[in-house]
Amino acid sequence: MNELGAGLPAIMAYARVGSLERAWAMFQAAGYDRAGDDPAALAIKGRLLKDRAQRLAGLERAALYAEAARAYAASAGISGATYPLINAATLLLLAGDVARSADLARQVLARIEEHPDEPETPYYRAATGAEALLLLGRETDAEIALSEAISLAPRAWEDHASTLRQIALILAAQKREAAWLDQLRPPRSLHFGGHMSFRADTRPEPLTRNIAALLAEERIGFGFGALAAGADILVAEALLEAGAELQLLLPGGIEAFAALSVDPFGAGWRRRFDLVLGRAAGVRAVAPFGRRPDQAMIDLADEIAMGTALGNARRLASEAVQLLVLDNAAGEMGSRSAAIWTGGGKKRRQHILIAAREDIGALSVAAPAGAQRSLATLAIPVSTTGGSDEAERLREIKAVLDQGAAPAIPASFTGEMVLVSYDGPDTAAEAATALSEGLDDIAVGGHYGVCALTFDPFNGGAKATGRTLTLARAAAGSALPGAVCVSEDFAMALEVIDPARFQASFIGELVDPEDTAPIGLYGLRRGL
Repeated sequence: MNELGAGLPAIMAYARVGSLERAWAMFQAAGYDRAGDDPAALAIKGRLLKDRAQRLAGLERAALYAEAARAYAASAGISGATYPLINAATLLLLAGDVARSADLARQVLARIEEHPDEPETPYYRAATGAEALLLLGRETDAEIALSEAISLAPRAWEDHASTLRQIALILAAQKREAAWLDQLRPPRSLHFGGHMSFRADTRPEPLTRNIAALLAEERIGFGFGALAAGADILVAEALLEAGAELQLLLPGGIEAFAALSVDPFGAGWRRRFDLVLGRAAGVRAVAPFGRRPDQAMIDLADEIAMGTALGNARRLASEAVQLLVLDNAAGEMGSRSAAIWTGGGKKRRQHILIAAREDIGALSVAAPAGAQRSLATLAIPVSTTGGSDEAERLREIKAVLDQGAAPAIPASFTGEMVLVSYDGPDTAAEAATALSEGLDDIAVGGHYGVCALTFDPFNGGAKATGRTLTLARAAAGSALPGAVCVSEDFAMALEVIDPARFQASFIGELVDPEDTAPIGLYGLRRGL
């Protein structure tokens, strides 16, 4: 099986970006579906079948779960590892075979007892035991075991989240309540913002006490926002004091942002800004870089901060909440953030603290927006390797795009790829997934960012230029045929708008041609 072994990473790459049919076709073409003596291939077979089952319902789903369980069990029979065996046990329960599931769960507990030196982490061994106990109906013992597992690796948040999702599936299948999992979930994520009219030389004690109390009550472990003078810095300082991880998103970059939103309010706020900046876990500039932010840049950074908080919470099987510090009039930024967070009937929790503006004698004026706006741009390489000539492929792409919503900037062909821009990432995501589903060998890249708009006398309309198009092209260059690859900014903004309709999974990083910091890349597909 050595020649086939090199194909497994490529197959899993397709699976990670959600192109399951292509991954399964490659798996079969390589003969892995008939490889009954390769534990790695059998485990991947189980993974692929499980992922395909989750897109089905009823008897079809149960049948694929059972087939996936058989593949995992066969892998465990060869390797002796508990990982495929516990997966087989859980999948059998989801398939409705309670007796066989319990039998494998007992085998899992026996293997953990007999092989304490298995090359797995202490957390994994304890969490696997908790899962097996729950499959046997021993819920109290499972809860104790899972609590002990978490205590062995208290900050392994992603590992905890993976286990909690699996435990929740089991509880649902057993028709048991899952409320006890909430106390074991990773800390919550916070999106924050507020007005800037506070003096730096005094501490608004009622407000700072209320912020600290709220962070403790909500068990906040991660904070996402900007760092303007006033409320932003007050919340950021409280997050750091509480031991939370602080991630900052600054339109234009550190100095350009500070010139607009910190320095006009005095040296006191700048000192506090610099101190917080030095303690933040991450600082991300939102392009365009090095220029005084305008309202389009500020709004974009705020959207991305909201989406990053929501995405972090989803990744960790936890929850995101919002905290806004507003005056009684609820300023424009605050009301916009509040409306986006709960817009469309979304049941997201939100806290608004009212604090009157102080007379500080300072004014922050954003740069004029000019001819630029936030757009979600798709780049679609035009490949003719499938036998179609270029003109035919362009007609196929146009036919798919014409069935969807009208773009903000009409599609154009560069000679190598089609570029098209939409007002929002949700509309762009619909077009991108329609392309990948309708044309099975096509690759699509996307980025959401501020575009400069110019008048194009050749087509009589607007034309988008700038970094957004460059990054859309770069994402397209990283996309596999039949898949959609988008930037982190695109994925996080989409998280705010429509997290259920589309799913974005982190797949790697892209070097930004205009910056030294790498950009996260996400595989995009329709939600289950």
